[in-house]
Amino acid sequence: MSRWKRAVLFFEEDAAVPAGARPLMLEAVMSRPILTWAEDQLRADGVQRIFAVCGPRFAEEVRRLLPRWAQVSEQWADLEAFLDTEEPVLVLPRAAFPMEEAGPGFAYAAPGRELREVWREKMTNNIQGAELAGGWLPVYGPETAAEIEALLRQREASGKNG
Repeated sequence: MSRWKRAVLFFEEDAAVPAGARPLMLEAVMSRPILTWAEDQLRADGVQRIFAVCGPRFAEEVRRLLPRWAQVSEQWADLEAFLDTEEPVLVLPRAAFPMEEAGPGFAYAAPGRELREVWREKMTNNIQGAELAGGWLPVYGPETAAEIEALLRQREASGKNG
């Protein structure tokens, strides 16, 4: 169980997602959106509050995939209120797939109020008191999702044959 009870997930800005496409967290791996895989892992790790920074174009779909208690908004005031805590908050600054063997990388945690203050000044992932968090593989595009799916299918097949 992790020591993080809160997590912030950042989705691409609506304007950055081409027409007919979806944010990477909504891409499917083995017929399940990456967001569902991530949410399952967060809950297994003891996360009790999730904030998804997501624009209005995909907000309803994200709300349907997350538990009712999760917050979905792109409004700074909502995020600022969520970060009003000294507790460490896990941050996934881009689409991520939970993978146990993924070492510390781009995911990190820092006290909520520290995140709020730094992000208030400028949106940066350069947080002085941040701690890198392992177990999250960044998803850079649909091809990354396809590679993850191929790996999972390979593991599944070797498990059945072994």
